[in-house]
Amino acid sequence: MLDEERRSFVTSPVMIILAGRGADLQPSIGRGLGARVTGDDAVEIVVSEWQWPQAVADIRRTGAAAATFARPADYVSYQVKGAAAVRPAMPADTALADRYLEEIGRTLADLGLQPALVAPWFVGRGHVVVRLKILEIYVQTPGRTAGLALGGAS
Repeated sequence: MLDEERRSFVTSPVMIILAGRGADLQPSIGRGLGARVTGDDAVEIVVSEWQWPQAVADIRRTGAAAATFARPADYVSYQVKGAAAVRPAMPADTALADRYLEEIGRTLADLGLQPALVAPWFVGRGHVVVRLKILEIYVQTPGRTAGLALGGAS
C-alpha cells in the first residue's frame, strides 16, 4: 500500500502521532520516535510506553492503531490505519529512535524551534515497538485532497 515515495516519507524526519482508542472509544495518543517500513505493508513505530502508557495500553487491548506522519516544513501528511501489535524494543529499535531524535531535532531547529521547546515531546526511555499492518492510507495534507483514501477502505 505504500509506494516508494511514501515509504521514504514515513521513514524521514517527520512528526509521528500514534493513536489508539479506549473502551469508551475516546482517542489516546502518543508521539512516535522513528519508523521503519517492513516488506509486508507494515510500519514499525518506536514509542515511549513510559511517556504514552494509555495509548500503548489501548493499542494492546484493541489490536488497532492509526499513525499520522507530517512533515513539519510544509505539513504534507499521511495517515495509516490498521491492525496493530506491541512488542518489546530491541537494540536496533533503540538505535532507530536515537537516529530519529537527532534528525527530527535538527529538522525542527532548522525551522526555528528551540530544542527546549520540543524536548518534552521526545522521551528516550521505556521504548516499545508498535507494528501497524496497514489496511488503509489517507492523505491528510491540509487542502482539497485532505481525507482522500489512497488505499484500503474508502
